[in-house]
Amino acid sequence: MQLKNLFKSNFFLMLLSGLLLALPWYEGLPSYTIFFGFVPLFVSYYRLVEQKTGFWKIFGFVYLSFFTWNILATWWIYNATVIGALLAVLLSALLMTIVFSIYHFIHINTSKTIGAFAFITFWIAWEQFFHNSEITWPWLTLGNSLGNHPMVIQWYEYTGVLGGSLWILVVNFFILSQITAYRERVYGRIAWFFSDVLLFFTIPFALSLYIYFNHEEKGEKVNVLIVQPNIDPYNEKFSGLTNEQQMDIMLNLAEENIDSTIRYVVCPETAIDDRIWEHQLADNESVKRLKAFVDRHPGVMWITGLVSLKLYEPNEPVSHTARKLPYDERYYYDRYNSAIQVDTLFNLPIYHKSKLVVGVEMMPYPQYLKFLEKLSIDLGGITGSLGTQPDRGVFRSTDGKYGVGPIICYESVFGEYVAGYVQNGANLLFVITNDGWWGDTPGYRQHLSFSRIRAIEMRRSIARSANTGISAIINQRGEVIDSLGWWKRGVIKGSVYANNATTYYARHGDYIGNISAFMALLSLAYGISRFLMRRKKQESMSFS
Repeated sequence: MQLKNLFKSNFFLMLLSGLLLALPWYEGLPSYTIFFGFVPLFVSYYRLVEQKTGFWKIFGFVYLSFFTWNILATWWIYNATVIGALLAVLLSALLMTIVFSIYHFIHINTSKTIGAFAFITFWIAWEQFFHNSEITWPWLTLGNSLGNHPMVIQWYEYTGVLGGSLWILVVNFFILSQITAYRERVYGRIAWFFSDVLLFFTIPFALSLYIYFNHEEKGEKVNVLIVQPNIDPYNEKFSGLTNEQQMDIMLNLAEENIDSTIRYVVCPETAIDDRIWEHQLADNESVKRLKAFVDRHPGVMWITGLVSLKLYEPNEPVSHTARKLPYDERYYYDRYNSAIQVDTLFNLPIYHKSKLVVGVEMMPYPQYLKFLEKLSIDLGGITGSLGTQPDRGVFRSTDGKYGVGPIICYESVFGEYVAGYVQNGANLLFVITNDGWWGDTPGYRQHLSFSRIRAIEMRRSIARSANTGISAIINQRGEVIDSLGWWKRGVIKGSVYANNATTYYARHGDYIGNISAFMALLSLAYGISRFLMRRKKQESMSFS
């Protein structure tokens, strides 16, 4: 009896939804709860509407649910930045609630069916917005929740992660329709809708299994050596150890494990933190040491992260992130979180990370919020908004056979962004990252799961070098073939496959998000028209 009363509590149901939605973001906990995680929220919401509850009370209950989801799934951000964690949780929950509020407007002015359609399309459109806006934080994109279950999401190569979001939302609403039919005692509808639930759940599942068991790795085999130096980002990386000492660690690990079959050595994000002027790259001591290494091992290419600086000449146009040189204000300069390839040709191609972490590497709307840059994480003296580049840079091998997309940390969260590397000729993807900021929390495991999704979407093997772990080799089916765990120093030797074929998703990007945005606007327009018609009718009745 007490349990029955508990389920009558709107407060409990909202918290329950938040919990069910958060569970899939923990490795080892049930991910399937995402398929009915919204149900308690909507059951409570329908009840509140029937009771003619005021808008702001509904808003508060819904915000509670989404806040619970956000705090339980992403609390670990506070290890890196307390302010960033607060903003991420509070703002993300607020935007989710605003999406729900739009749905609420459409629902009360139309019907449950149109309302459900509106919620699905607005939610996916919002996820698309979060992938492309200045305040981007798409960590909790619904389709991301299945990253640790590659067997069930093989069709992401056609839809991308938003296809997973669509799947999850549709199943949630069909389950909700069953509960609604039961409450309304429309028993004939229950069997009908039950079959629909099975249909919409099992068909994508079965399709994925078929693709999974019939997939073969495509492309030429390439041997890689992934270095995990395990340098503490707080106590060693930018203060305790010199850059020379850090280079010693990585070069010794590589030298001890290199053999004649290795084509690439991969090191993590900001592995070189000398703050190197880009016009002096070839003269930098760390870069010269890497050049000496590849000269000793012909055919090897070394890809690593670094902190780089670009100097602008007087009167040269500067970017919006450029700053005056402290000791000579005639000059401006930009700071970058970069990747570089060192090979025997010594051309030194460089790529600048361009999907930056909000509040850590960049401040959105700098014309208004530039004063907050001082709150950013200190990357070896590099704080505030970093520079970017417009295109996805691809590192070509010395023989021209391979093209590597150097994905830096946060960029691996964005499917359509990563597709840009493939469109520019990348047949291999390397993820270089430093997840040590978050400590031993679910954060770095979640981040790894997103790389698994990218492997499926692009059908590209991924070599992942993480400073403190988890480094890994991921095959084209999204399976982790080999890995090196958290807080371990060592290397991974293994093979990836250079695939030149391009998936449907890599060619077309987040088309589901674009279609959803269009359909969402149509549903909103319909909701507004019904609202205006109703108000006009009420006004005419008051005059009669």
